[in-house]
Amino acid sequence: MVTLLSVEHLTKRFPTRHGIVRAVEDVSFTVASGETLALVGESGCGKTTVALSLLHLIRPDGGRVRFEGVDLESGGTNKAEKTWRQRLSIVFQNPYSSLDPRMRIRNIVGEPLVTAYGLRGRALTDRVAKHLDEVGLGVEHLTRFPHEFSGGQRQRIAIARALALEPKLLILDEPTAALDVSVQAQVLNLLQELQ
Repeated sequence: MVTLLSVEHLTKRFPTRHGIVRAVEDVSFTVASGETLALVGESGCGKTTVALSLLHLIRPDGGRVRFEGVDLESGGTNKAEKTWRQRLSIVFQNPYSSLDPRMRIRNIVGEPLVTAYGLRGRALTDRVAKHLDEVGLGVEHLTRFPHEFSGGQRQRIAIARALALEPKLLILDEPTAALDVSVQAQVLNLLQELQ
């Protein structure tokens, strides 16, 4: 199998008024195409920090992250960075806070498509409808707002948004943590089907 992601000696520290907190220290792993990798640990051990560091939503203090053989730190602001940002996607932990409450679902799922490809009008609506269908939601949901959905439906919307650019690697930050047990099973089954 082809290695998609290679992480070597990832480190992230945060300064506090009491000193330095080592959130992530010397983490290394690889993820191959088609493979599932789980980081398991207690609350506060740095799993989310690793996820955010992989996407450079927070900058790591040390180590190296390579995606498809390209060092993400050397991506800069050029075409290479734009390319890997379109091929990596994340589903955040809390579907209640990760969706903008003022935006309609068409715009939430469509925003990456507008930014990356400039899609507009019917082309955008059709593509958003396709991704909603993939997660078990219909076109009737396009004009609704996040508050009109249950937690499980919101997480499905977040997954549809993450899938909008058809990424090669999907990072999931505890995607079922804020959901009840029956909905957790639905979301996990959905992710397995999509994989």
